[in-house]
This record gives sequence, structure tokens and C-alpha cells, in this order.
Amino acid sequence: MVSRKKKFTAVLFDFDGVIGKTMGNNYRSWKYAFSKYDINIDKKEYFLLEGMTIKKIAEHFLRKNSKNIKAADVIAKVKDRHYIKNRSFSMYSGVKNLLSYLRNKGYILGMVSGGTYKRILKSLKSRFLKKYFDVVITGDDVAGCKPNPEPYLTAAKKLSVRPSYCVAVENAPLGIKSAKRAGMYCIAVSSTLNKKYLSKADKIINRISELSKIL
Repeated sequence: MVSRKKKFTAVLFDFDGVIGKTMGNNYRSWKYAFSKYDINIDKKEYFLLEGMTIKKIAEHFLRKNSKNIKAADVIAKVKDRHYIKNRSFSMYSGVKNLLSYLRNKGYILGMVSGGTYKRILKSLKSRFLKKYFDVVITGDDVAGCKPNPEPYLTAAKKLSVRPSYCVAVENAPLGIKSAKRAGMYCIAVSSTLNKKYLSKADKIINRISELSKIL
């Protein structure tokens, strides 16, 4: 259980792998985009990079394969177009009930993602985002991506909440580092990676629905 000695005010969720069951679709879209450059990417390596902006991920694999990183913008656009065209979106079980529960408990809710707002909007729609989230920070809004603390610090600032009164919900090492560097309590969900990769979080859970028993 989160210590009851501290009253948390806000809960900030990552999108991919936390709210949306999207990592498989993302991986397939990356494979498609990189295939144009004869680059094959490893699934686990990509999952460990989750939280970076789309451009930074493209640059990572271009560098690793000794390719010109100037191609990153083109690859990123191809990837997102392929994702939007071929996605099969669903949320993790219990997400809507959890968000409603947290709202009723009086928590301020936010989303902090390295993805583009356009891609998230195609999956969740504006009405859903406005209903449940008081702020949405994406890779479009910040200069520094996860593991830089800027995304989470930006969310806290926009919500007028001290970082120490925020709980971040993540599923990957870079997101956990970002949240901890921002001074937040971090709960990791082992939805896409083994728990051994999530050890820097304050608490690890198996399913997102378990948050209702903690907060």
C-alpha cells in the first residue's frame, strides 16, 4: 500500500502499455518503417526504449545500424502513418472503471506520453481525454523526452501540483527514471516487461486494475 502518511493529489499515467494495449501495434509499425532501410529491430530492445519520443527511437536504431540519422523524421512519419492505418486499439481491462474510481476519490488525473498527440487522439478520441484527464503531455510538448524528468515536471506544473504529491504509473525503465528524477512516487505495471526491468519503481503491480486497491 502507498503510505497513508502522505496525501497524493494527482495520478499521472503513461499511455502505451499502461492505458492502451498498443505496444504490439507500435512494434509492428516500427518494423515496417525500418524495413525500408534494411533495419530489423528487436522487440524487447524496443520495449525497453518505450517512453522516448518517436524521433529519438528512430535515431537510436539508425545509429545502432550505422545509418544517417537525418532519416529519422521520415521514418517517424512512416511509422505513425502505418500505426494509424493498421492499428487495432483496445485499453487494458479495468481502465475506465479505474479512472472513474480515481475521479470519484478526488484525484487530479494526467497523461504523460512520449507518443504524438495525433496518434493518441486517433486511439482515445478528444471526448475521452477531456472526460478523464486534466492534462495531456505528449512528445510534442517537451524538448526532453523520458528518461528526462521534463515530461512529468511539465505535467505537474500545468496541474499546479508539487511533484512529490504526484503518483506516476509507468511500464518501462525510461518512464520510471523520468518520474523518479521528477521527484514523484512511481508505480510500475508489468504489462509489457518482466518485473526485473522495473526494479527502480517504488511499487510493482501485475495489472493496472490493481491501482484501485492502492490509491
